[in-house]
Amino acid sequence: MLTSIEKCKLKFVLDSHVRRGKGRIYEFNPHSFMGELIHKVLENYYKEFYNFNEFDTKWDEALLEFCKKFKIEKEYAQYWVPNYYPKKINTLKTIKNFTLLGGNKVFPEEKVRFKNVRGIIDLFEVDENNVRITDFKTGIIINILDGKNIGVKETYIEQLKTYGYIINKKKEIKADNIELVIKGLGNNELFSFMYSQEEYNIQGLKIDHILNEINEVLNTGNLNNLASPESSICNFCSHKFQCDALHDSIRNQPNKWDRIILLKTINVTFDSDKFAINILVNDRTKSIHNIPEEDFLEIKKMNENNQEVLISHLLQVDSSIIKRWSKLSIYKGI
Repeated sequence: MLTSIEKCKLKFVLDSHVRRGKGRIYEFNPHSFMGELIHKVLENYYKEFYNFNEFDTKWDEALLEFCKKFKIEKEYAQYWVPNYYPKKINTLKTIKNFTLLGGNKVFPEEKVRFKNVRGIIDLFEVDENNVRITDFKTGIIINILDGKNIGVKETYIEQLKTYGYIINKKKEIKADNIELVIKGLGNNELFSFMYSQEEYNIQGLKIDHILNEINEVLNTGNLNNLASPESSICNFCSHKFQCDALHDSIRNQPNKWDRIILLKTINVTFDSDKFAINILVNDRTKSIHNIPEEDFLEIKKMNENNQEVLISHLLQVDSSIIKRWSKLSIYKGI
C-alpha cells in the first residue's frame, strides 16, 4: 500500500479524486485482471460458502461480470491473461485447503481507511479478541537472490503492516491480537507474522511523513513533481492522458516506452496503403502496424491539425522498432 503510493504519488492523488465520485475509467490489464477476478471469486465464496461442486459456475459468473466491465469477450480474457487455467485451479485448491481462524465472523473484501490511506483487506476474521488479516497473492510472494529465498517481498509486508496499523487504531485492537497472513495461491505458500505496538506507531509516523510530503507539493500547485513515470506503472494507468510528466518522459526518452508512443507533429509519416504509421526517433524509424482504417484516418487528421497524439496498449513485435495495434489500443490528443 505505502510502497505503491511511493512509486507514484500523483497516481495516489488522482485515484483519490476518482474515489470521491468523479468517475472511474476501467482499463484491461492482463497482469492485474486475473488478480481482480480471483479476489472476486474468493469474496463470493467467503460470503456464501457454497459447495465446491459449484465452483466452475461461480467462476464463470465472476468472469462474465469482469468481461462486461472491461468490455472484452470471455474467450479473449481466457487466452490473453497469463496462466489463466493454472491460476483457476490454484484458486479452488486455496478455497479447499485454507483453514479459517475459527470464529463465526468472516468479512471478505473489508474496506479500511485511516488518514486518507485506504485499502481492501481480502479476508478479515474475528474470533473473540483476536483478528486475522489475510491477503491472497496470485503471483510470486518471495524474493529470490542467486537461487535462494531471501524472504517475502517488502511491498507485501508493508501492505499488511499498514492494514494492521489501521485496524489497531480504528478498531482499537491490541497489537498482540492482530495476526497478519500472506497466502500465495501459486505454490500454496503461507506466511504469518505479527507486530508490536511500537512497530505500529512507527508505521503511523511513516504514513504521516508520506502524506505530508504529498500535501507540501499539492500546496505548490505543481502536480508533476508527484509523478514517477515508469513503464511498469504507466502502461496500464488510467491517468496517462492527463499526466504531463509522462508526456515529457516519452518526448525525452522515447525508446524507454514499449507500449506507449507519443506522435509529435513532425517526423511522422502515414502509409495509407498499409494503414501504418512511421515515426523517426533518434535516427531510427519506428512503425505501428495493423491500425484499423477508421482509427488510422482519425489519428492522421489530428496530426494534420498539429495535435500530438498519445497511443497506448500497443504490442511489441519481433524488435523494438515495430509495434502492432491491438484490440485494446487507445489514443487521445494531448
